[in-house]
Amino acid sequence: MKYKHLDGLNEPQRQAVEQLNGPLLVVAGAGSGKTRVITHRIAHLIATDTAAPDQILAVTFTNKAAGEMKERVVELLGFEARRVWISTFHSFCARLLRDNFEALGYKRTFSIYDEAESLALIKRIYKDNNIPDSQPSFGTCQVHISRAKEKLQTPDDFAETAEDFLDQNVSKVYYEYQRRLAQNHAFDFDDLLMKVVELFEKQPDILEHYQNRLKYILVDEYQDTNHAQYRLVNLLASKNRNLCVVGDDDQSIYAWRGADISNILDFEGDYPEAKVISLEQNYRSTQVILDAAHQVVSKNLGRMKKRLFTEKSGGDKITLLLCGDERDEAEAIVEKIRLGMVYDKAASDFAVLYRTNAQSRVIEDILRYKGLPYTIVGGVRFYERAEVKDILAYLRLLINPADNMALLRIINSPKRGVGKTSVTKLEAFAVSQGIPILEALSLPLESVGIKGKAKSELDKMVAIIRSLTLEVDKLTPQDIAARIITDTGYLRALEDEKTPEADVRAENVKEVVAGIAEYVERNESATLAGFLEEVALLADIDTWNNGSSSVTLMTLHAAKGLEFDTIFLAGMEDGLFPLKRSFDEPADLEEERRLCYVGMTRAKNKLYLSMAGFRRRWGDFTGGPSMFLKDVPEELIEVERFNYWTDIYSKGARNGTQVRKPHAETHIDHVQEPEYDYDDLLPLGTSVLHDKFGHGVIVGREGSGENLMVTIRFERAGVKKIMAKYASLEIIGR
Repeated sequence: MKYKHLDGLNEPQRQAVEQLNGPLLVVAGAGSGKTRVITHRIAHLIATDTAAPDQILAVTFTNKAAGEMKERVVELLGFEARRVWISTFHSFCARLLRDNFEALGYKRTFSIYDEAESLALIKRIYKDNNIPDSQPSFGTCQVHISRAKEKLQTPDDFAETAEDFLDQNVSKVYYEYQRRLAQNHAFDFDDLLMKVVELFEKQPDILEHYQNRLKYILVDEYQDTNHAQYRLVNLLASKNRNLCVVGDDDQSIYAWRGADISNILDFEGDYPEAKVISLEQNYRSTQVILDAAHQVVSKNLGRMKKRLFTEKSGGDKITLLLCGDERDEAEAIVEKIRLGMVYDKAASDFAVLYRTNAQSRVIEDILRYKGLPYTIVGGVRFYERAEVKDILAYLRLLINPADNMALLRIINSPKRGVGKTSVTKLEAFAVSQGIPILEALSLPLESVGIKGKAKSELDKMVAIIRSLTLEVDKLTPQDIAARIITDTGYLRALEDEKTPEADVRAENVKEVVAGIAEYVERNESATLAGFLEEVALLADIDTWNNGSSSVTLMTLHAAKGLEFDTIFLAGMEDGLFPLKRSFDEPADLEEERRLCYVGMTRAKNKLYLSMAGFRRRWGDFTGGPSMFLKDVPEELIEVERFNYWTDIYSKGARNGTQVRKPHAETHIDHVQEPEYDYDDLLPLGTSVLHDKFGHGVIVGREGSGENLMVTIRFERAGVKKIMAKYASLEIIGR
């Protein structure tokens, strides 16, 4: 029988789609059509009557990826395909926990705490237990607890390995953190996975139920799975062994959040009967880009041997922008974007990628100055704004009255005259009674010291919450939200401030209602609890609109899975990319190399690499060209300079705000400087012009040759000490 969904597949893709039974590893290089393979394989399972739609589970890492998979499967097979369980790991586990809440001793309406709410709970535990906030820091403690859960370590397990004083503090917090989560009928992100594994291991009947139901399992981005995800997948697949994992070891870039590359490298050890199929034909990038990226990543020892190729002919060389400082770099990048837009490219064709978020500031400055639209992925997301989180906390209380963290967030929002001392006493009172704080508010609170206007306002709040709790199943989710922002006085309080800032916050609060309405429109069985769960599990990339007409700025980590016509990789300097801390650990350096590979292979047609000789973020000169630049073959790269080494023999005034005309250069080897005799050219008393600091006179010198450091007294900028070879100076006279 001929199946239409097999049309257009190349031979390895077709083999992967038709290999339906038994374990299968699909090694899918960047841009090789892995999503196509997954969706067409699902279609083939159903079309050949090998599996019913509801016997298939496909898991990935972002809602965006899961949504795209669902759309493609429905396009291939029609409405019936909606019964396939396509989900993120966390959404899958959240649903499974809600279906089995009684076995865990939880309420079905449990809350899911995002990272901010988790951190707030940790801070409260520190305060209540008099733990100094630097032993360790709140964030470090949160990371340690998260890593423990990813390894499926309970508080007892962690305590056994706690050796030093800081780990012992983390251990104390971990115990109390889990106790309070249970008290609040809440899970954090890591719990969703850990609790499902715990459920499967302790209750084999529940595991068997899901093994019988989900006979075919597909896992996307398998190289990014951590131990908990690995354990979950293998428990589900252990009976039928129909497990298909798709991934690329060269794109494993999340070790810092628990991803274990050995999961994909050792797949054949876990499943000796597995078939392995490699997808090496790339449908995204030019061969120039693929060859350059290969030369970078192939230096890694721990990788599967493969090399991508494409049938796309031609392709521009990679351009290396050598820049004096980070502002020169930003100006060079933005000028390239501006020229590209002059020649019919759209702003959305361009993405600027960087290793650290801090690098975006100066690029944003220049984009704004030039009037070019841009979007930052990974900035403050809408659902992380304070006023939005307040409304979500109110809504969580309607679903889960035991959620003390939600109650504490809004107890004085809007202002009700409840002081911190009263809140502390109220918490202690609730603990002494063994009840949630919301329930405690219904009891006589004279002993707590809450009385008068504060008591009256809290009584009103409790009455509103209890009244709306009864309406949750009767009103639409958006109507409930609208009632919250009006009945509690939250919106009115913002409007009464009559400031531009408050007006923006008021609009954001109204937008929550609009967001819920949009959620209802796209979900047939929409509930308020479902909306809250979706919001809690949102990732940065889920809220990014790739159809917007703006330049995209994001970290290299955020860019994985995306593609753009033109990519800029900024900050290609040793110490920044790769990060300095990776130099001492081979595994970390290999991950940095993979990260560079991921960034390079986001480009479809043009790739720019840029570096600065001086970067103010460090307050010093950079570590020189990135070791990754030195891996790019000479024939694949062209070099352009932007004030990297100013031609100090040139005469005449220079406009300091304009990017200098680039000089052609053959290759960098990789970035050799011209041999100028700085000692003779820059004696004391020399009058110079700097493109940013203006006119000045050399008043001091240290070192000699290429290490010569000059001290210059500028008319406007004061005294600056600059290394001569990076100084961007013009000699005016002596």
